Amino acid sequence: MSSIIAKIPTLSIQDINNLRANARQYLDQPGRYEHASQVLEAIDKELARRYLPGMIKTFLAKNPDGFYGEVHRETERNYKLAASATCQQMFEKREFKRLLDNSDYADLIAMVGKAINLTNFIQGSFEKPKMLDAIRKNPHLYFSALYEMLWGKGDFPTKLGRFIEKMDELGLNKWTYVTYFPFLMDPDNNMFVKPEMIKKSLEISQYPLEYESTPTVQLYLEIMTFSNWLKDKLEALKPRDMIDIHSFMWHMAPTGKWSDD
Repeated sequence: MSSIIAKIPTLSIQDINNLRANARQYLDQPGRYEHASQVLEAIDKELARRYLPGMIKTFLAKNPDGFYGEVHRETERNYKLAASATCQQMFEKREFKRLLDNSDYADLIAMVGKAINLTNFIQGSFEKPKMLDAIRKNPHLYFSALYEMLWGKGDFPTKLGRFIEKMDELGLNKWTYVTYFPFLMDPDNNMFVKPEMIKKSLEISQYPLEYESTPTVQLYLEIMTFSNWLKDKLEALKPRDMIDIHSFMWHMAPTGKWSDD
């Protein structure tokens, strides 16, 4: 019995739920009631640790001063703020338009490469080369679409929908590629969608949203609704923007070794 309880922190949510169902079957059996009760108690403690209240506690254990402490600034916030500021400067409307009008694609591609290197959001050995190769093959399509998404007319959902269509033509219709620049260019209102991070954050938060691997405007808006819901749930910690919310999601579901499917 002790070995089963010791393994609970290593189990997936599905395995925990299966274990819970099995333990409940023994609650009406006198010889096994006590053991089953101990397993269920251990499961409840583990779920409390994993779910949002537990995540807040472990976040504060790592970051004693929360979002405003030195630990959080040095490990999470400062480099994202710096990346955002650099991207906003590089892709400023007037200069971006000038480079696009002059077909200065070499400079634009170099800017994208630099922007990607500012963070660890886009995986370096596979995602980054794939993205840059696709852009090099059709730079006009990509940069025209990126400019319109960032600076074109219309509301953001409409512009994002057009951007997703163009990214699909380029073979880049993945959440990481689609949401990287919206997040860094406007971290007050947009979220970077790292698939496994979002999926685990939804699970831990017990939020009723079904994730899909193919980006759509509707699902992105629902992810933003979730992100703002989470911001409200963390109100006591006073998160400032989606950078803080992204950092908390990363705490809930660090994704360095996880699939992005």
